[in-house]
Amino acid sequence: MKQNILLAAVCAALIQGCASTSPSHEDSPSMLTTTSAAVAQPALPAYYWDLVSANDAAGKPLAVLNKGIERKLRVSFGDRNLSISGGCNGQFGGYQYQDGVLKVQSLASTLMACDKNLMDLDAEVARLFKGDLRAVITGDNTAPMLQLTTADGSVLKLQGEATPQTRYGSEGEVKFLEVAAKTVKCSHPMIPDYQCLQVRERRYDDAGLQLATQDAWHPLYQPIEGFEHHDGVRTVLRVKQYEWKNPPADAPSKVYVLDMVVEQDASGAGK
Repeated sequence: MKQNILLAAVCAALIQGCASTSPSHEDSPSMLTTTSAAVAQPALPAYYWDLVSANDAAGKPLAVLNKGIERKLRVSFGDRNLSISGGCNGQFGGYQYQDGVLKVQSLASTLMACDKNLMDLDAEVARLFKGDLRAVITGDNTAPMLQLTTADGSVLKLQGEATPQTRYGSEGEVKFLEVAAKTVKCSHPMIPDYQCLQVRERRYDDAGLQLATQDAWHPLYQPIEGFEHHDGVRTVLRVKQYEWKNPPADAPSKVYVLDMVVEQDASGAGK
């Protein structure tokens, strides 16, 4: 059965790199700077921030946010805008960060309906992420922790995870890759009988219509970060391609990170 979520009406936005399930940070700094004397404080846009605990002003856990901890509620910062995912709906809005104060503008939201516990989670997040929050970043650049104290005294702790831009030291380039339904045996110096994904690049015009495929199928010798291949399922992916500035000796210089699944075909058409 074919599942195709590529709609011509939105393709143009996809080509231009619109927001995805997995949030983009193209304005984020590519690397954190260090000096011989001290390590610079981690920058908010250089990390994804995942909720790990939430307590009220009396130190008691905020039960409504337990689901957010389970689902990895994530706050992502651009230069001027933040987004929050992990609940029922994505929430987003402007912010300013200066002198330990995070000023959050009113959040907008997508309008999906979900189970009550997820809708309650969204409502609590919107309530807490409002106005001025005291922000303290602790830890080093490897595993920073962000502590936010809200207007009512609630304390949220979020663990930092470096974004791909931070890890690879470059801005990602948006590409569309078609992944064949079957893998192929390919040469790998360390792994006998290694199976590679077969891929070819897809291209679209400004109206979002697919152009004739010119790229031939070829093996991809590394995985696509965030993508799990299922035998017999052909997939079209929107990915970010990063140039890895200082890769290990046995690692590729180009890295692919899943941005969005655009199309899936379980019939196995197109190999």
